[in-house]
Amino acid sequence: MVAVVAAVLLAACGSSSKSSSPPSTTTTVPKTRPKITVVASEYKFVMPRNIPAGWVDVTLQNKGETGHQIAFVKLNSLTYAQFKAAASATDLSKIKDAQFVGGPNNVDPGQSVTATVHLTPGAYAVACFIPADSDGKPHAAHGMIGQVTAVQSAASDDEAPTADAGKVALSEFTFVPDAAFTGQGTVEIDNVGNQVHEMIIMKLADGKTLTDAKKFLLAPPGSPAPAGAPPLTSAGGIVGLGPHQKMFETLSLTPGKYVLACFFPDTSKPGGIPHALEGMLKEITIS
Repeated sequence: MVAVVAAVLLAACGSSSKSSSPPSTTTTVPKTRPKITVVASEYKFVMPRNIPAGWVDVTLQNKGETGHQIAFVKLNSLTYAQFKAAASATDLSKIKDAQFVGGPNNVDPGQSVTATVHLTPGAYAVACFIPADSDGKPHAAHGMIGQVTAVQSAASDDEAPTADAGKVALSEFTFVPDAAFTGQGTVEIDNVGNQVHEMIIMKLADGKTLTDAKKFLLAPPGSPAPAGAPPLTSAGGIVGLGPHQKMFETLSLTPGKYVLACFFPDTSKPGGIPHALEGMLKEITIS
């Protein structure tokens, strides 16, 4: 009997020893957010026909001779032909049931700007709404418009970036940076308003003020520009962000004074005057 009990105890100890081995571990590799580069020139985009859905880093590289932007617009029930006609006339009142989701803005010749946009699966149009110096018509009217499809795939990343440099809220007709906004790092940009807005970022030259910027930016079409060097230089920004949409941009703003501006048209009034004429210009200081 003693021998039997001893054998049972030894068997139990052996079983316990095997089960106490440390469990195997696996390492989860963080997903890399998809990145695409769009090349802009007069007047076209060179870009992939299909891009991953989800959060995407979009870099606009300007190889042209004038400033460019790229606005992503999910078409939904709107046809591409309808969007093209409205975009060429900058008539946003006819772009109904479409969703502006943003894109890089204010890209000078030879420069690049990157912004992170969220694309749900489906068909999109892209366009540049900057007016041409030659006739004042948007670049889209000169052919700077195209189509792209966002496709859910293994590369898709649905986890939003982390904003480590604060947030900026856009609405009718103002910009509101929060207390954490530094202009140096990843910034979350939220449209909390009811219209499409953009955020053009321009650095004021030494000794220049918001008043100087207004004289330069709001000069009537066809009128001569104020004498002397421009009081502003481009510092990036985002374009065409629809109501209740958000996106991200990583900024490296050097110390100084800046102007934030939105020139999208007011769709609530006849004529669609630019939001900047309704006060959507703001001076900020980066220390």
